Order: sequence, then C-alpha cells, then structure tokens
Amino acid sequence: MCPWKLLRVNLSHGFCIKAFKKGQKEKFFINLCQTDGIPPPRDITEDELIRILNDGEPNSFRIPMSITVPRTTQDKSNQTCQVCDIAINTNFYAKIEAGGLLREFLITVLFDGVENKYDISLDETNFRILKNKKFIDRLIPHNIQNRDVKQVIESYPSQSAEDRALLSELENPRPLMGGSQTAQGRKPLIEEIDAGTVKTVKNETNSSRTVVPDRAAAAYVPDPTKVAIAQAATKKPESKLFREPPSGKAKRLIGEFHLPDCISSSEITLDVGEDRILLEARKKGYLLDVFVDYRIDESKVEAHFDSTTKILQVTMPVLAG
Repeated sequence: MCPWKLLRVNLSHGFCIKAFKKGQKEKFFINLCQTDGIPPPRDITEDELIRILNDGEPNSFRIPMSITVPRTTQDKSNQTCQVCDIAINTNFYAKIEAGGLLREFLITVLFDGVENKYDISLDETNFRILKNKKFIDRLIPHNIQNRDVKQVIESYPSQSAEDRALLSELENPRPLMGGSQTAQGRKPLIEEIDAGTVKTVKNETNSSRTVVPDRAAAAYVPDPTKVAIAQAATKKPESKLFREPPSGKAKRLIGEFHLPDCISSSEITLDVGEDRILLEARKKGYLLDVFVDYRIDESKVEAHFDSTTKILQVTMPVLAG
C-alpha cells in the first residue's frame, strides 16, 4: 500500500464572500481562492448541470475543494469575525468567475461545505460578493492529500493522457523532502460535495430578499430544480427604469417590468441588493439580473404586480451620499 503524501500548494486569490452565521449578526467571510494543486471537477455545461438537478443524480458531479479551519480576524470596522479559505482548481475558477448557474451552484456547495466540515451554518439569504476586496486577512497555503487527488481523477468518466500520467505518479509517489506523512486518522482535506447534498441554490450576491406583497408571509425557500428549469428557458422581461426627480440628486428609482406570462405575484421573486436587482419568475422562465449606479435602501423597497397589465412596479428609495 503506497504512503499518501501531503502536498503543500500555494494559492491565488479569487473573490471574497461576506456572509453571516444563521440566526446571528456575526460575520463570516469566505476567501474563495484558486490553485493548480487541486484537480478540477469533470468538465460540465450548464445544460448538464440542469439535467443533474432535475434528475436528482447525486453522485454525477463533484467539486473538489480544500477548506481551511475557520480563524478569527477583524473586519474593516475592527470588529471580530471569522474567515476561512476555500480553494478550487484554477481552470474551474475561470469557468465560474463570470457568474451563471455553475457559480450559483458552487456558492451553495461552499456554504454546505463549511457547515458539513465545521458545523457552522451560514444564512443563505444574507450574503454578498465583495466588489473591491479579493480576500480578508491573508491566504493560507493548503496541504492537499494526493489520495484525494487520485480519487477525483478516477471519478472522471473519461481521462486524458495528462490525467493518466498524474494517476501513475500518484500511485508511485516519490519521497518528499523531510520524510513522509501518512493520512491515517485525518479527515480528507479535499471535500467532495455531491449535488444531492445541496439544500438550495442561493443568489450569490444578494444582501436582502424581498417578495411581492401577497406572498410576503410565506417563507421563501429556493429549490435547485426550479432554478434549473428557469435557467433552461431563460427570457429577459421588457423593463424600464426611471429616477425621481429626473435631474439633480436622485431620491428613488422606479422600475417597471413586463411579465405577460405571469398570472399573479406568487410566481415572482424579487431580490434587491444595494446596487443590484434580481427578478425571477422561475416557472415562466423569466430572469433579469442588473446592476445600477445608485445605492438602494433595501429596507424600504416596495413592489406591486398589476395582474391586468402584467407589470411589476418596484419603488426603490436611494440612499443619500
């Protein structure tokens, strides 16, 4: 039986997620970073991921990652918080960096990974990707077990020549300087999260969730299958955005969104962040995701759907300054 080595890998930054522990005001930051020392998941399109979510195939798509132990640090306000680094493969990071369903799915996996490994539950309705900060504190080099790398590559439906060469090297490892370390008794440092363990696909940058009035009393629980259906037949609704007053300092934004296939507001979900509007009517396939050059007062957003004109009107007060 070959001795499994710990491979020390250095990291490059990716992006930073600001989240909160569920039911608390305590901040928790995730530094998503990238490295060539972790293999990528098998290459997959968004259409394939949609099929996996719809068909419920829990073992058909795994995302290898390394999660560090959460550590205490201070945020920009010198408040105590926790942060951990989660590393994924560099090529896979390039694929999800621009957004889309794969990134939404990945962020869901990150949250579940932190909870499964360290029993820290994060609030999936209250988090955002920081725009101007790539990481909090500092990035810590990771130790990756080559056993875990081997298991990931062996899970690929088809293997390239490069994959086979790496497998051969892992099965016949050369001694590392300073002797070897066994993985006996250790929890795997690469966490493989199955699609089937994902409880919900989250909106990766929202900081608040607003529902249209007549469903406000119902708890909103996103469902990955519904996300998949929406992504499979996405259409952008016609929209208009006005500012009041037309000149001078803006006091509010008024958005009008035409959703002709919707019958009632119960089919519509509206997420408004500080500078982002995300509108979804998943069963009808509508998806609109836009950023605005204003700071919206999320707590005072109001929305009304006219079932006759099929227009959703959203009033968004603008913060001063």
